[in-house]
Amino acid sequence: MSQSSSDGGRGGFAAPRWPWARRRARLAELEAAARDFRILTEHSRDIILRVGRDRRIAFVSAGIRRLGYVPADLVGRFVEEMLHPDDQALLRTGFEAVMGGTPIPSYGPFEHRVRTASGDWVWTEGAPRVVPGPDGKPAGMITQLRDITRRKLARAALADSEVRYRLLADRATDIILRTDAAGTILYISPACRALGYSADEMIGRPATDFLDPEDRAMAAERTLDLISGPPRGPDDRREYRALIKGGGCIWLEGASSVNRDASGQVIDIVSHLRDVTDRRAAEDELRRKRAEAEAATLAKSEFLANMSHEIRTPLTGIMGFAGLLEELPDLSPDARTYATRIATASRALLSVVNDILDFSKIEAGQVDLDPQPFDPAAFVVETVELVAAQAGEKRLTLATVIETPLPRAVAADGPRLRQVLLNLLSNAVKFTEAGGVTVGVGYEAQGGGRLRIRVTDTGVGIAPERRGRLFQRFSQADGSISRQYGGTGLGLAICRSLTGLMGGEIGVESEEGRGATFRFTVRAPPCEPEAAAAGEDETALDARPARILIVDDSPVNRELVGVLLGVFGHQLTEACGGAEAVEAAWRTEFDLILMDLQMPGMDGLAATRAIRGDCPLNAATPIVALSANILPTHLEACRQAGMDDHIGKPIDTRELLTKVARWSQPEARMAAPIDTAA
Repeated sequence: MSQSSSDGGRGGFAAPRWPWARRRARLAELEAAARDFRILTEHSRDIILRVGRDRRIAFVSAGIRRLGYVPADLVGRFVEEMLHPDDQALLRTGFEAVMGGTPIPSYGPFEHRVRTASGDWVWTEGAPRVVPGPDGKPAGMITQLRDITRRKLARAALADSEVRYRLLADRATDIILRTDAAGTILYISPACRALGYSADEMIGRPATDFLDPEDRAMAAERTLDLISGPPRGPDDRREYRALIKGGGCIWLEGASSVNRDASGQVIDIVSHLRDVTDRRAAEDELRRKRAEAEAATLAKSEFLANMSHEIRTPLTGIMGFAGLLEELPDLSPDARTYATRIATASRALLSVVNDILDFSKIEAGQVDLDPQPFDPAAFVVETVELVAAQAGEKRLTLATVIETPLPRAVAADGPRLRQVLLNLLSNAVKFTEAGGVTVGVGYEAQGGGRLRIRVTDTGVGIAPERRGRLFQRFSQADGSISRQYGGTGLGLAICRSLTGLMGGEIGVESEEGRGATFRFTVRAPPCEPEAAAAGEDETALDARPARILIVDDSPVNRELVGVLLGVFGHQLTEACGGAEAVEAAWRTEFDLILMDLQMPGMDGLAATRAIRGDCPLNAATPIVALSANILPTHLEACRQAGMDDHIGKPIDTRELLTKVARWSQPEARMAAPIDTAA
């Protein structure tokens, strides 16, 4: 009995069915893989491209839609049609070589420019693979193309930026330096030739090798600060001495910044270094000249102080004895006239000396203001009265006009304000031959309060082209003025400086032959009036007789002081120098010591210190300087030496008697020292 086979054959056993089952399973796997491939290609942002041996596109994924194409429209077209003309020949040559059996080069991936449907060009990157045919020979290629346009543009921009950076760095006159975190030079611009080195000689070496040894520690510390500290701005600069090849050095000024990666690690430190050798030399020269100028100013101040002392010392005797002579009741008319002329001439000379010293103090910045309450109306009237005699001699009228309501009291430096007003009044009277002088005073409440004063005269006036010189030092309207009227040419310069110090300004209005009006303002806030003090003159007259030591190397001055004080019954002892004064202080207890400053041998300051330290009888006795040295530095020196007050020469009789009365009282011993701001 025979048995049919599954394929209709008869006899024998049936053929096994498993090869067909395996084939169906394999087909199912392939279908699943194809589905997965379709899903991947449809959703991939990259472009999957398969090209046959004839260079025609056999398959392109949905990613091609990003370039504006429909995948089906590209199938069957030559692949090079999508490429830039410059890339087509290279692709054809390479493709034919690979199809002929040449391996694909291993230096890929490869970059091509692909045209979009709109005609634009994008850069793509791909890594092609050979697709083998049934015979094992290449049947085409497949590749995955990725759009790298942005990366190419960024890379091109970076390359362009680097080129420009190199170009700038290579042509910059400043040295551009790049180092690692350890300070090793990674790059230095060609401007390093200023140091005598080429860039190749410096790259790879520590930057500190090229600095002065004294600056290396500072540079290393600076690097650590840059790395560990907060970011530094462009104004955070340092200066170093850089060594020149072959000897010498130059000064470099630099600002540095740190570049870090995403993790915060230091990539490099970039520094811009500029040669500031010439600037440093100029600064050194400026400092030298400033020191010379300060020395010259000091020498000038010392000269003026000495000149003041040498002039004031004899003036003390001239003015003092001329004043005493005028008071004698039995003088003949001629003798009284001569005495008056001596006194007038000495006061004029004193005015010249005061102008020079005032200007010297202003230039040296030694004028300190002392605002005190005063009645502005009474102040102006009193100041005008000071020139009444001068105006009366020329038969000029003097008038005061209150132009606006005035506060009961204002706070300002009265003596300095009086100095300005008196200078303007004296000039007005001096340059006016007929008519008169009017002083107007007003007040402005705005800005905290300002006192406004004008001085108007009917004098010679000032030509327009000469007004600009009025307030310059050592200058007058013209040279003939000084010959006709006299003067130092400093008065108005001093007025301008003082009004400026007092927060105001000064100016002039004038026509030649029709008089002039000088106007000035000063800051003067309103305040409460100061309580009236006891009359100083009464205190002087009522003072008890005191034991007074007069110390002065000038016999004339000792005699003058003795005459002025002797009429009040004071017991006077004289000493001609500092050493003699100390000896007298050891022997006798005094109520007051009047001490000259500038004396040969032991001066007044040294004598004061010796008395304060070593003389038990007079260690607490008031010591008042009686000296022609009246600059603020002199007053400060008096205070430091232990003096209590100061009386300037030439001696003002009222001031002398007042201060003697004050300091000779028992309660005045070891009272507050002098005010150096006086």
